[in-house]
Amino acid sequence: MAKQTIIFMKKAILFLMGMTLVLTLRAQFTRLEKYPQIPSQYDATFVDYVKNFASGVAKSSFGQYFGQITRERNIYGFGAYYTDNDGVIYGQYRLGNFLFGIKMGTQVAKVGTNEHYICYDLTTGDPLYIMKDGDKYALPADYEKVYRFESLTYQNGDKYVGETVNGKREGVGIYYYNNGNYYYGKYQNNERRGFGAMFFTNNTITIQYWKGENE
Repeated sequence: MAKQTIIFMKKAILFLMGMTLVLTLRAQFTRLEKYPQIPSQYDATFVDYVKNFASGVAKSSFGQYFGQITRERNIYGFGAYYTDNDGVIYGQYRLGNFLFGIKMGTQVAKVGTNEHYICYDLTTGDPLYIMKDGDKYALPADYEKVYRFESLTYQNGDKYVGETVNGKREGVGIYYYNNGNYYYGKYQNNERRGFGAMFFTNNTITIQYWKGENE
């Protein structure tokens, strides 16, 4: 009986060692996303709820918000929050809480959610690290070669500030028109993709959906 117990324990130890090795290898080869990839149906559900909310201005001890607001004066929808500590925060909000977007300070820009985002150096445009659930992760080897956060100015006076790949608009960004309007949303291969919000100088906002060629 003792011999069988020893054999069983050895097998159990070998099994646990094998599982540890598998999990370690899986962790090493798992590609960590920059930020959560929100399914389009979830974005659509959010937009269906907020699309008729009016735009307005709300002030608090943290700064000033311009964007969609409910009848009860709750911050809910697409908006821009001008804060004292985090700079400007563009993106989506729910009941006053930031959900997803760009936190753009003076030194760095954070793209994603509060819990899962990629941090860029605004001086160089280079990605620095990924933060997820309170842990800071080093970037995958190809991230530093591919992804950047840049400010691009065009001949007509328009300007783009946001994520790029090889000099093209790719990821999340803000497009500033020379007439004062600006657009916040996601981009792919220099073109808008999915839902985004147009902010007009007359303090109104419209939500738009942009399709890809294969949609």
